[in-house]
Amino acid sequence: MKRSRLYILLRKYCKISQIFKSSIFVYRWRYPEAYINKQVNIQVPDADRLELFSCSIGRYTSIIIDDGYSGEIVKSTIRIGNNTYIGEYNNIRAAGGKITIGDNCLISQHATIVTSNHGIKREELIRKQPWSKDNNFVVIGNDVWIGANSVILPGVTIGDGAVIGAGSIVTKDVPEYAIVVGNPARVIRYRYRE
Repeated sequence: MKRSRLYILLRKYCKISQIFKSSIFVYRWRYPEAYINKQVNIQVPDADRLELFSCSIGRYTSIIIDDGYSGEIVKSTIRIGNNTYIGEYNNIRAAGGKITIGDNCLISQHATIVTSNHGIKREELIRKQPWSKDNNFVVIGNDVWIGANSVILPGVTIGDGAVIGAGSIVTKDVPEYAIVVGNPARVIRYRYRE
């Protein structure tokens, strides 16, 4: 079957327009000092809500900013600081809140950082309930190491120099230079000086 010339032109145009609409190309151009792997998934409603410095983001990481569907304007944002490394397969999701990641941080693989939870009232389906507006932030200080498979939940501030052990679930604030492990994460000791 022979295809019309218009069909071929439309198919070609659609492929080209998809490439230029891709967030990866937009953010690589906007933040040339940041390394963003071409297989990173970035979903942002407004380019000004994601702020990147000279960071590195590994493949298959998802960076998602979403304001929700509750009818209220939230203006979720994500900021990733200088010399911060984010490994592969991470889920960084500012849904109805703000995520701030400081300078010189290491985030290993398969970590999840989220800023909100769904409501859980019995009278309505969970998927239809708006996100919680309480503690809808995550702040990660400078020089923080987050181990593989860790989960950082909403309302948490991680102090400068802290270490989050692999597989930890952080539900409360972490003091500066603390080493925390477990579910829920608890302080086992502090980083020492040589």
